[in-house]
Amino acid sequence: MSYFLIIATSGRMLAQAAQHEGYDVLVIDCYADVDTQKYAKKVVRVDSLSIENLSPALDSLKMYTIAGIVYGSGFETFPESLHFLQHRFSLFGNSPSVFERVQNKKEFFSALEFLEIPYPETQFECPDSCNSKTWLCKPLSGQGGVGISFNDSNKSDRYWQRYCEGKAGSVLFLAAEKNVTVIGFHRQWTHATDGNEFLFAGICHDDSIAKIYRIRITNWLHKLVDYFDLRGLNSLDFIQTDTDIFVLEINPRPSASMQLYNAPLFSMHLQANPLPFKNESFTVYQIIYASRSLIIPANFNWLADCQDLPHAGSIIRKNQPICSMIAGDVQNEFALTKLRFNTQQLERYLTMKQASVNKLTQPLVQQLIDNAAKLRVGVEVLENGCTVIDAGINHLGGLEAGRIIAEICLGGMGTVTISHSPYTTNWPLSVNVHTGNPVLGCLGSQYAGWSLSHEKYYALGSGPARAMATKQKDGQTEPVEELYKELAYHDEADSATLVIENDAIPPLAIIEKVAAACGVSPEKLTIVVTPTSSLAGGVQVVARVLEVAMHKAHALHFPLENIVDGSGSAPICPPHPNFVKAMGRTNDAILFAGQVHLFVKGSDEAAEKLAKELPSSTSKDYGKPFAEIFKAYEYDFFKVDAMLFSPASVIVTAVESGKSFRAGQLDNALLDLSFGL
Repeated sequence: MSYFLIIATSGRMLAQAAQHEGYDVLVIDCYADVDTQKYAKKVVRVDSLSIENLSPALDSLKMYTIAGIVYGSGFETFPESLHFLQHRFSLFGNSPSVFERVQNKKEFFSALEFLEIPYPETQFECPDSCNSKTWLCKPLSGQGGVGISFNDSNKSDRYWQRYCEGKAGSVLFLAAEKNVTVIGFHRQWTHATDGNEFLFAGICHDDSIAKIYRIRITNWLHKLVDYFDLRGLNSLDFIQTDTDIFVLEINPRPSASMQLYNAPLFSMHLQANPLPFKNESFTVYQIIYASRSLIIPANFNWLADCQDLPHAGSIIRKNQPICSMIAGDVQNEFALTKLRFNTQQLERYLTMKQASVNKLTQPLVQQLIDNAAKLRVGVEVLENGCTVIDAGINHLGGLEAGRIIAEICLGGMGTVTISHSPYTTNWPLSVNVHTGNPVLGCLGSQYAGWSLSHEKYYALGSGPARAMATKQKDGQTEPVEELYKELAYHDEADSATLVIENDAIPPLAIIEKVAAACGVSPEKLTIVVTPTSSLAGGVQVVARVLEVAMHKAHALHFPLENIVDGSGSAPICPPHPNFVKAMGRTNDAILFAGQVHLFVKGSDEAAEKLAKELPSSTSKDYGKPFAEIFKAYEYDFFKVDAMLFSPASVIVTAVESGKSFRAGQLDNALLDLSFGL
């Protein structure tokens, strides 16, 4: 069996068309989207269409017989790759030399001049007035409107075109033996972002173009096809003003408008020969850009009209494409209305506004810095610009500093107070925690889930920076911690804050690693360090009483989306200079005297079951101070029963019935034993 190999930035469109027409295909592209994999025998993802990336990708397909290559978008930046491919395979569509000639802006506009085809005034040196809104600055090579904006850039890889107010359009056509078959005319629109004011966003059929313009454009196509010797499917972009029409560019390969037609266009492109077709519906194609950074949830129920589907766990940053949508109907207004409705519905599902834990934290961080002397914390700006707040290493710190740090750990999503409580006989000083968003505040920020190490330094990072941290895996951008895929949360902010429980300032190598993972410069990173043996460290650890309950609920597979509110309290333990004993006391404050109240949705049975399973006393390791347990397991955390880490007493209220369920109890004797009474 032989296959056609599709290579493009995104190969979904061509792969789908090929499969629909009965062809077997392989794909090399930059996304390897879920639906692309459905249409192709094999998909190989690459970082770009450069020769360096394509060569090993082609090697991975050696076991397949390749009949030829159909290329799509993306080679505008890598024309040399087309020559590389031509030496190894048959290429369908325009030859690499034709592709380069059309992409060469100076040659293209000279050809328009020679052929007497009108185009907006164009210059290859920055005009004197280019800082006004009269000129567009465009890249010499590019696609999809990337890099086009109003600015005064004087870079060598740019050209300038006078801005024309009007309706943007295109025409899809087939070039065969210097003949032209017009497939159809379209209207298209753009999406504006910072630095990219004209990103391609969508396209639809357009029957409103006057007949005189249709004839004129068709005549231009005949001239251009003959001049450049174009072949296969191409599209021409134009701008229609109130009084005239101007050519903008030719895309010398199949374009997005190909998706608007129920026609054998893939076959027509291969054969460079028109085939009969009849298009009976009006179709609209739209790219959906993210209004905020997000993570694609697992098992997300995509709307039927969605295309170019990213994998679960993928991070889509603000203003990047999420996916595309296609809607069709016999009447254009019905199709447009359907697309608008489905687009709004998808955006609601995926981009529901979520608070930024890093932005909410900044006032708390500034409070520590502004009141450093009062709170007895140290503030130091390192040589790389990172701000380090010392709350117990070389500076004394205290309970109030620990309270503020605990709120920082919660990502500004909760309140932490210190008060006296009658419930623990000999240890009345307690820390109290409440958050109206316990999933995001506790698991999405407070949980110490980021493992950081360099040489002999090791620490766990907690706090809001975790929600910004990403890594590259199999060419995809993913969260550093798998938990965020399940939470479907990714934060994006100008600055980040991380809390580290350690008795030493982290080395610069770790700080650089954290900043890079969060996508900020070290100057925009704050690291708060609190030793467990310090007063501040003790408070911020004990303030995790609600978080450990949330973590255990997660381990018990209780649906996190059903936990709607929560609070907790635990006694503040006396510090100890020995790390193991200090750590043991902070744990025991929660294990023996921590109290948590969760408010949950769902059935009474589920709420009661959660209440019974949550308390620390359900663990096989319960019954001795944690320091003793830890020593018995040879100081290996992984040997300790994970179910031990939870509060002593729990109330779970089912908000829909109003019933509450209690389990567990405080153990003052074990608490006294741990705290040293």
